[in-house]
Amino acid sequence: MSSPNFQLIPLSKLFSSLKAELKSLPKETRVSVDTCVNRILSKDIFAEYDNPPFDNSAVDGFALNEDSKSATKNFFLRKGLLKPGVEPNVILKKNEGIKILTGAPIPRGTTRIIFKENTKEQNQKIYFTQDDDKENNVRLKGEDFKKGDLLFEKGSQIRLPDLSALIGSGNSYVPIFKPLKVGLITTGNELSSNIDGQSSGFIFDTNLIPLKTLLENWGHSVINLGAVGDNLDLLRDKIHDNVELVDVFVTTGGVSTGQEDFVSQFLNKEGKVINWRIAIKPGRPFICAKLKTKYVFGLPGNPVAAFICALVILRPALGRIGGEKNWFKPFSFKTKANFMKYKRSGRVEFLRAKFDQEKGFVSIYPFEGSGRLSSLSWSDGLIELSEGEQNIEKGDLVDFIPYESFF
Repeated sequence: MSSPNFQLIPLSKLFSSLKAELKSLPKETRVSVDTCVNRILSKDIFAEYDNPPFDNSAVDGFALNEDSKSATKNFFLRKGLLKPGVEPNVILKKNEGIKILTGAPIPRGTTRIIFKENTKEQNQKIYFTQDDDKENNVRLKGEDFKKGDLLFEKGSQIRLPDLSALIGSGNSYVPIFKPLKVGLITTGNELSSNIDGQSSGFIFDTNLIPLKTLLENWGHSVINLGAVGDNLDLLRDKIHDNVELVDVFVTTGGVSTGQEDFVSQFLNKEGKVINWRIAIKPGRPFICAKLKTKYVFGLPGNPVAAFICALVILRPALGRIGGEKNWFKPFSFKTKANFMKYKRSGRVEFLRAKFDQEKGFVSIYPFEGSGRLSSLSWSDGLIELSEGEQNIEKGDLVDFIPYESFF
């Protein structure tokens, strides 16, 4: 193993490096619209139909043909009720009206539709009880989007709110990039996969299942390669045996500079290290390398550090490899700090935090250890402190990132 460069890489420089280095790998396929959420579009999506597909009523009421030259506020009521799904065979003449339901196609001759609540019926006449409605209450054909309009760009991730527009535009099948096949490996002699009991000297493998779930939530296909002990040969065999089966490897543990940190040793010896040791807390030992044509992302072994590195670094990196057009950036907002904190300059820190919506401030978990599992379930997001920030006082504005913005 060559002598490592111990200078920490700023997070912003890491992101710039990954944006330049990472290439989109996936192949294309088509899936039904009911299975496309969280997938990445491999082509632009255009509307196949207008929406609405025809002029229709926005309210329950009366379709009217008003004579602009007449001041009358009563109309002859024609027989019938216009319903959704039924083509009207009516042509309204001047000062005529007919009952209509929301969504029904409007008849020819209609100039406006008035709310039922603003009228009364008497002797086959429609009378206004009030007329303060400034809208004509007609949904015009194509007012939302027209056939041929660009709806979604290639490289966009499909969200649940996008489904209505996809379906309403006639896109029942969607072109997507195939999900990345992510080979997931945890390392450490001390790890036990037996969640029903714990042996002396062992700890539960608290990285494997959370990371597998997280990766699948992001739309990737996870190949669970299990745990590997602290043994360089076993690690090498595990990776080489599966290198043709996966698109990307994600590992945990063994990424620092110790004698038995075999992931970093292996990648420095047999791969091309892109970045190693980042100026963030937690998560400093993070490593990214390329092994032949496959990327390897080595997360720290401590569960909190692994989880936070996955959210902050792995989410956008895998998105780029998986075909996302834009570098993922989570939603955040400014809120008041309900704590005091001294931070070393020159690194970015992510604090486990809980936002109090009623009081409008955010608190931090009182202990900073990366092995405190309860801190993740206690918190509902992260506070990001930039490289230049040092002293945080109560009442200062800080950046809060809800966990939900990563999922």
